[in-house]
Amino acid sequence: MKKVIKLLILIIISLSVYYIYNSNCNKNIKILNIGDGLSMGINSYGIDDYSYVDYYKDYLEENNINVQINNNYSYKDQSIKMLYEKLISNGEIKKDLISCHQLIICLGFNDLIYKVSIEQNINNTKLNRIVDEIDIDYKKLIREIRKYYKEKIIVIGYYSPNINNYYVDNGIRKLNFILKNNKEVEYIDTYNDIKGEDFFPIPGNYYPNNKAYQLIANKIIAKTLEK
Repeated sequence: MKKVIKLLILIIISLSVYYIYNSNCNKNIKILNIGDGLSMGINSYGIDDYSYVDYYKDYLEENNINVQINNNYSYKDQSIKMLYEKLISNGEIKKDLISCHQLIICLGFNDLIYKVSIEQNINNTKLNRIVDEIDIDYKKLIREIRKYYKEKIIVIGYYSPNINNYYVDNGIRKLNFILKNNKEVEYIDTYNDIKGEDFFPIPGNYYPNNKAYQLIANKIIAKTLEK
């Protein structure tokens, strides 16, 4: 009887050691980072630099987590519809959605800028129509993504760009409100934090500096630690 008890204790210890070992050795994360120029880390000088996902990766690796980032679907001028069409026609992105552990999206700013710029005699009524169109496209994209990816979708909200345009800024605030209240995504608020010369050293350029990307990364880290 004593031998049986000793054997059971040995088995339990062995299983515990095995579990602890695997828990510490399998800290691997695949991050799918998709979006526009901001997701690429384009800085105020128009150069592909350190994105928020790179700073986020640094944080994870400092905490002994191996990180693999997939930036294959990030393009400077990408719109929501462009990504949706890729998702429909490209089997590779579907596979990447299925296999990734975290998904980070930054889209919609190009859509707003373009739609406002081509609208003749823009007014609040027309702006509301533009915002509704973007909202419909974004929700359509999320629904399609959900067919392949079931975990948290981290969505980067829109900051206040370094351009003087009432309708763009008003559209950004409206879109942020929609994203913030979308239960399908984990919304990252940037509007009240990224503004002014500290983040936009070059007047008229709506891409921020590295300080802004670090701030977004910190917000992603805080969001992932919430639950």
